[in-house]
Order: sequence, then structure tokens, then C-alpha cells
Amino acid sequence: MKSHQRRLFTRQRLAQAFALVMLVTQLGQMGFAAEPAGAEPPSAAPPAIQTAKPTIDAKKLALAKELTTWMQATLQEKKALVAVVARKGGEDVKKHDKTGMAHTGLAVYDPRAQTWLIYNLVQETKKPDSSPGPATESIWRTAPLDFYYGQTGYDKEALLLIPDVETQQRVYEAILNGNYKKLNAVKTYNLLSPYDSVTSLNCNKWLLFNLAAAHLDNYDPAAVAAAIHTGFQPGELRLSPLEEIFVRRKSNVILSELPKHPPIQTVTVESLYRSNLFQEKLFYSGKTAL
Repeated sequence: MKSHQRRLFTRQRLAQAFALVMLVTQLGQMGFAAEPAGAEPPSAAPPAIQTAKPTIDAKKLALAKELTTWMQATLQEKKALVAVVARKGGEDVKKHDKTGMAHTGLAVYDPRAQTWLIYNLVQETKKPDSSPGPATESIWRTAPLDFYYGQTGYDKEALLLIPDVETQQRVYEAILNGNYKKLNAVKTYNLLSPYDSVTSLNCNKWLLFNLAAAHLDNYDPAAVAAAIHTGFQPGELRLSPLEEIFVRRKSNVILSELPKHPPIQTVTVESLYRSNLFQEKLFYSGKTAL
């Protein structure tokens, strides 16, 4: 009975919070925008507008608008404050991940922007493959239109993963109070980061750490990694000999973190999709299974 009351109370709090943020400041439609996620909570000043891109792909822009409209309408219908969003990758991604998704972020409702802004971990700088030292990462806050414009190709597909209301609330609170920043203190990017290490991150692993921390109500990276080690089934990548040669030449892969023997266990979008971390899993195309 107490558990039922707690869930009901949590739903009421989430509904009240969503109703409140939906009523505040009206600032109109967001355009292309992205900025590092600083100390400001989602209710603070909206991101600065980026300088217009030198050339705009009209076809991709139309696709990004369509996917943005779908994302906003779906999350509003679901009354979601927080959700995981994923965008399409290229043909190489499909070979190792049945979702076909390459990049992910946390959609967090911002009352001033009157939309969900995407908190996403990105490789900070593009480095030549021959340059020494690991790649670095940072958290950026991106407008949905810009997020979807960055997809590879023109396939009309995207993915939303919506956690339970209590997890949404805890993630939202962590964004507000800054606890989420504790999870990327290492600042080291690894495209194939081990799923349960604390030495590097990529976009998918950062999402998993945030969701696990919300479940634990603990933002210590070591505690989160330990919980993930025992409670999450990672993706298992088996590379062809040619792919392995290519991977070992990439500057955003830390060779010392690669296993001596396959598979590579890392956080993939498919492994997130197949986990029990979400109540709803929605593809733009409407497909219901991988």
C-alpha cells in the first residue's frame, strides 16, 4: 500500500511540475542553438543562438523539423519532463546496433524555451588520428532542431526512450542542482568506453550513468559504475579484422581500454533499448520491435 501511495504521489508531483513549466515564459520557437551546459538550470536563460551554418541542406533541415515536431508532440502527450532521444547513424552503425541510432542525449524540458533541450555528451575537439593523448568530452545543451539536423543520411527515423516518472523527476532535479556534472568529471572521451569503468565516457555511457545514478539516488561515479557492472547487460561488439585495424587508428578510441579478446563490451543504443530502464520505447516509424 505504501509503495502504491508513493508511486501515486510521485505521479502527482511530476504532473504538477509539468503543468507548471508548461505555463511559464513564452519565448517562441527555437532555431539552431547549442552551448556548453553550464551552471544554469533548465529554467535559466535559454542558449545563445549559434552563428548560421555556412550552408544549409534543405532536405535535411526539413527532416530535422519533422522529427523535432514529432519529439515535442510525443513528449508533451506523455507529459514527460525527461526522456532519452536518439538520432540515426550511418550504415556502419546498423551492422552493430539494430536500432540504427548513433548519437543520444537527454531531452530536458526548459520552460523558458518552451521545448525540450538536449543535454548530450560530445567529443570536445576533432583530433588528427595521429595526435597523442586521449580525446576530451563536454556536455552540450542543444536545440532539438540542431540535434536532428546532425544525423547521418535522410532516413525518417528516431527513437524516444521514456523512463518512469520517479526516475524522470530525479534526473530533472539532478539537472537543476548540478549533480549530473559529477558523472563526467573525468573529461576523457572514448568511442568504445568500457560500460562499467570510470576512466572514460561516451554519449551512451553518460546517459546510462545518469539513469543509474537517479535509480540509486547517488551521483558518486564509482558507486554508479559498481551498480551498472552487476545490473546492466552491455552491448557486445565483434569487429571484423578490417574494422579492428580502423578502430585502432582512431584518436577517439583509447587502446588501453580495449579488451585483449572480443567482444568489446560497451553501452550501445540497442543495449539501452533492451534494458528495463524505460517504460516506453517509441520509434518515429512506429515499429514496435527490433
